Amino acid sequence: MTNQRIVFVASALLLASTGAAQQAPAPAPSLPYVAVHDPEFLAAADATFMHDEDRVIGLMSGTTAKAYPAAILSQHGLVEDRSPSGPIAVTW
Repeated sequence: MTNQRIVFVASALLLASTGAAQQAPAPAPSLPYVAVHDPEFLAAADATFMHDEDRVIGLMSGTTAKAYPAAILSQHGLVEDRSPSGPIAVTW
């Protein structure tokens, strides 16, 4: 899979993180971050903030590809998402 293909699903995490952080319960005082729950994803054409050299953690299940940008993961620490096989947790 090419980097271009990964990027198209990666960028939604940034947009979803603001809304998800507001909907998520308040984190325990000891946690330095707010986890992202059920992120939304966008197409590559809308991911103008991503660059070819950006690191991502990718997930491919059948024909569905998702990518979680490392820079965003490092700010939130955890993303709770779903795959066709069930719930997943992505961390950096």
